[in-house]
Parts: sequence; C-alpha cells; structure tokens
Amino acid sequence: MVPFFPISFLILGILSLILHTFYVYSRFGVKDVPNERSLHDTVTKKSGGMFFIPVFLLSTLLYLLPPLQSIGSDLFPIRNEPWNLYLLLVGILIFSILGFVDDLYHLTPKLRLVLELGIVFFCLWGIQPNVSFLGFGSIPSFVQILFLTIFLVFGINLVNFMDGMDWYLVTTFAICFVSLSFILPDFYTKPNLGYSLYAVLFVSMFGFIFYNFPKAKLFMGDSGSLALGFFGLVLPLLYQNKSNGIHWDVTDYFYLFPFFWIDGVTILIKRFFQKKHLFQAHREHLYQKLTETKLGKIGSLVVFSLLNVMLVCFHFLLKEFGFGKIVIFLILFLVSILSYAIVWLSATRKNLA
Repeated sequence: MVPFFPISFLILGILSLILHTFYVYSRFGVKDVPNERSLHDTVTKKSGGMFFIPVFLLSTLLYLLPPLQSIGSDLFPIRNEPWNLYLLLVGILIFSILGFVDDLYHLTPKLRLVLELGIVFFCLWGIQPNVSFLGFGSIPSFVQILFLTIFLVFGINLVNFMDGMDWYLVTTFAICFVSLSFILPDFYTKPNLGYSLYAVLFVSMFGFIFYNFPKAKLFMGDSGSLALGFFGLVLPLLYQNKSNGIHWDVTDYFYLFPFFWIDGVTILIKRFFQKKHLFQAHREHLYQKLTETKLGKIGSLVVFSLLNVMLVCFHFLLKEFGFGKIVIFLILFLVSILSYAIVWLSATRKNLA
C-alpha cells in the first residue's frame, strides 16, 4: 500500500512525457506561427493542453474508482460532496475542448464569451458556493452565483491572456499551490482534495513542463490555459468547512495570482483609455517588456516568480502576526502595486528593443 502512489505517479509522469514527446516530434498538430506580437521566433507546436488535461482527468477518475479508493484512501479520501468534484472535472473538460476549438478555428470573442458564461454558470449552479467578501457573508445564493460567473470568466480569460511566456503559467500555478495552504490551512487535509488534485495535475503536466522550458518546443494553447484557469479559480469553492458556514472569500483570489491580476487589469485599463481593442493580442504586458531587456525570458520568469513568492511570504507573516483580513488585503495590495510600478519603470529605462 505504501509504494502504490509513488509508483503510480512515476508511471503517470512517464506516460505524460511519452505522449508529449510524440506530439512535439510528430508531423501533425496545431502550430503557432510567430508574428510581431510573439515572444518566439520559430514555428512551435501549441495546444499541449489537449494532452495533459485528458491525462489529468482520466487519472483522477481512475484514482476515484472504488478499487483504487480502497488501496489508496490517503490520496483521495471519502468526500462529503462528490457531485461538486465531478462538476469541476466536467467544467475542465468542456473548457479544454472549447480552447482547442478556438486554437483551431479562432472563435469570435463574443461567441466564446457567451459559451464561457454559460459553462461557468451551469457549474456554479450545481456547486452552490457559499462565499464572503472581506469576511462579510449573508449574500443571497443567486447573487453569489451571478457575481462569481462574471468574475470567474474574467479571471479565466486573464489567465489565458497571460499565457504568453515559457513556464510562466506553470510556475505561477506552483506558487498558487503554496499560497492556498496559507489561505485555507485545512484545504490540503482530509476530507478535502486540494493537495491530491494539484499533485495529479502537476504529474500529468510533466511532459508539457519538460518541453515548455525556455526555449519552449510546446505551448499550452487555449486548450490548456482556459482549463487551468477554470481549475484554479473553481477548486477553492469546493472547500468544505461547515463549522463557520463560509467556504471562501472573494478577495482571497488576489493571493492566488497577485501579479496576474495587477498586470492584467492594468493593461486592460490602459488599452481601454487608449481606445485599443481589448481582445486583440499585443506585447504590452510587463513580462513581455522584461523579455526585451537583458533579462530575457528566463530573467523575466525569475522576476515574476520572486514577486509572487514575496507576496506569499508577506501573507504568511501578516497572518502569523494576527492582522485582520481587511488589513492584510490592503497591505498586500499596496505592496504589489508599488512593486509592479518599480519593475515597470525599471523595464522602461532599460528597454533594448
């Protein structure tokens, strides 16, 4: 029983590497042709999500089967709300398919937005989340679902917009995994499945992670980024803690991807006032500006990873010192804004392009 999951994870990782290797070196596949807005200069395979997302979903379902449940109850313990987990998996699958279709045929932004709103609303209606805002609860259920639908679709597309640099999204989700343990200390304990799902996801992505290292031979594509965005934003809503009646605070989303939010929202506001198309691809994000300096892709990746880790550490220290939720949010928000501004000004001065 003890070596079961290390061996199964090893097999899963090897399978992921084999599948992604086959895709990278095969003649078929979706190709990303570089243009003036790209950070890469050679034709590169994309839609890697159509490999690691199905591997993740099938692996999770296999671990949930009664035979494997009896063997490895430590990984996937008995759940109080199994229906919520299946809704999460269905949503991931649908978003991956939607993203793959978009990779192939480039759906219009309006059509994709309508489909995304419908998918998220359906999943949230089934989950019936109970959230708060800065600790204040008692929000009507329908209002919560309606607000979360709009907010989550915005967040999912923000994750998609920011998927433009090798390993950027991978490292951000790894830091998000750590950050969740500070926001919801019980999220990685029985009977919750946070640690299990993230573990299976990262192992399923092993092949993609290997080939996405700068200089990448494989990109995630919308088939991966949309599904990952849905996974990362909806998973905390499955947190069960009936003792206090509150499962998740909306402001806690900021701590998952702090500089995703700052950079994404800042650029959207900037482009709105400049009357530019909000859905058009561009090279105005800060991580894109950093790649045009002496730092390059790897340096830019290190800078953003350190910024996110800094916020995670500050969050942990402020909680340890007993600061309230509102005070912690305001302090970390101001620190992140200041840090972002300093890096932006530094990148502007050193820009070599």
